[in-house]
Amino acid sequence: MVVIQGVNLKFKKVQDEEMVMRTKTLQKEHPLHISNVALIDPELKVPTRIKIGYLEDGTKVRVSKKTGAVIPKPDRSNLTYFNRTKELKAGPLDTTPEAVHKKTYTGEDFTRVYMEFDAYLQEKAALEHKLVFDDEHIKK
Repeated sequence: MVVIQGVNLKFKKVQDEEMVMRTKTLQKEHPLHISNVALIDPELKVPTRIKIGYLEDGTKVRVSKKTGAVIPKPDRSNLTYFNRTKELKAGPLDTTPEAVHKKTYTGEDFTRVYMEFDAYLQEKAALEHKLVFDDEHIKK
């Protein structure tokens, strides 16, 4: 799915931000399936289908079926994790690497949990022992 600016606009009614009982209609771009999108021929500037071709050095390229022009792929090196994060600076709400590697979980104290559960069972048994059932009410 791809989102294209100015294409596949849909309208949505939302409440106004000013807490007034009126609605606004917003236009929002919604995604299209990739099969409904065509590449643009670089010479004719019209949508075209493509075929796979090879250059003299053996590299695979996209070739327009209308004019035979090579359609270059866009540079996507900026999308790698390293290039996206190399300029990031730590903010005031970011966790420091030292705090990330610090071990804070010491494990569960199972003897304490067992003792608490045993005390709960004893208290429950004591309360159940105090319950009195009237046999006459049950027979009716």
